[in-house]
Amino acid sequence: GPLGDMRPRLATQDDQDALWQHVAMGTIDCIATDHAPHTLDEKASDNPPPGVAGLETSLPLMLTAVRNGRLTLARLVELMATTPRRVFGLPDQPDTYVEIDPETCYEITNAGLYSKCGWTPFAGMQVWGRVQRVVLRGAVAYDADNPASMTVPGSGRLAP
Repeated sequence: GPLGDMRPRLATQDDQDALWQHVAMGTIDCIATDHAPHTLDEKASDNPPPGVAGLETSLPLMLTAVRNGRLTLARLVELMATTPRRVFGLPDQPDTYVEIDPETCYEITNAGLYSKCGWTPFAGMQVWGRVQRVVLRGAVAYDADNPASMTVPGSGRLAP
């Protein structure tokens, strides 16, 4: 249905297995996600837009793959940070990093999202690895122990 409609379309199990095989072989350079946080009302419309919110769930889902032995943490950093930065010619960001707790297991819930859409197709999934803190140019942008400390919306800047 429309809740699972995204681009590219959801893959078959054979496609998923082939993607993981190519991750293991090193022929896949980057892993990225779209972030299309359409509301349930938008998805229930006569012409529902494709896409789902992916920003908040992509890292925990990939950290779960690390936990399950599909790839190493170092390889995940290459696929989701180092190589995309190189491919797109983005400069290093001094004092910018993400701290994770790879030992935390939790259930993804709709209520736990910060995205405007308020839902995710991954709700109910158990994942390993919680983002504890995000530091952007030396300033704490997110702290799991103090969510009220989040960076003021609009304080980001475009990369050159």
